[in-house]
Amino acid sequence: MATTATLTLNTPDFTGGGSFSVSTTLYKAGTSTPIDQFTGIARVFKATATADISLVANGDYADDKAHKLYVKNTSTTTADTYILMEIGSNEPIGRLFPGDWMFIPVEGSEDFKATTSAAGMSFEWGLFHEG
Repeated sequence: MATTATLTLNTPDFTGGGSFSVSTTLYKAGTSTPIDQFTGIARVFKATATADISLVANGDYADDKAHKLYVKNTSTTTADTYILMEIGSNEPIGRLFPGDWMFIPVEGSEDFKATTSAAGMSFEWGLFHEG
C-alpha cells in the first residue's frame, strides 16, 4: 500500500481567497515502488537540560535512497521556545516553534539532530525510508 503525503494551506490572504494543496506518493528512489519502511512515531520529552538528540545518524540509512523525515514540536511551552533542527556538524536548518512541523527528504550520509531551547519541551518524529 502506498503512502501519500499531502500539504494543504488555507491562507486566503496569500492565495486570493482559496487554499493551496500539493500531494506526493512516497516511492523508493527512481522507481514506482512505494517506500516500505517506517520507524514509527517516537515521542521525546526533555524534562531537564537541553542537548543534541540524534534522529538520523550518519550511515544508518543509505545515501542514495528516498528517505523522508517528519518532526513536530508538540510542546505547549511559551511561544518563544523552539526546537533547533541541525544537519551534519551542527549546521542549523531551522527552528520549530510550538505546533510547527516539518517533512523533508534526508540523506543517509548526514546526521540530523534536534535540540530543545528549554527544559520541559516535547516533540515527535518518524522516518519513512527504504529497506
